[in-house]
Amino acid sequence: MEKVYKALGARKRLEILKLLADGKELAVGDIAAAIHLSFKSTSKHLVLLRQVGFLERRQFGFAGLYSLEDRLPTLLQQLIKQIRQAG
Repeated sequence: MEKVYKALGARKRLEILKLLADGKELAVGDIAAAIHLSFKSTSKHLVLLRQVGFLERRQFGFAGLYSLEDRLPTLLQQLIKQIRQAG
């Protein structure tokens, strides 16, 4: 649980989760542009969110596409719901 709360402790990671909460699948560059962050910094945030279990990654050509994990535990689903509603 400590890793989950740490992952949620950064505003940019919350922005990423909110961006993907609508079932979108986006490339790193698209996410970086949407949250106004460099490609490299965005990649680091995505790796951490993936390690904790929030995201899954699919390779499409040269691009890695990220989306919310389909099988999120109930607690993580509730956290995503709260993030989405937080505006």
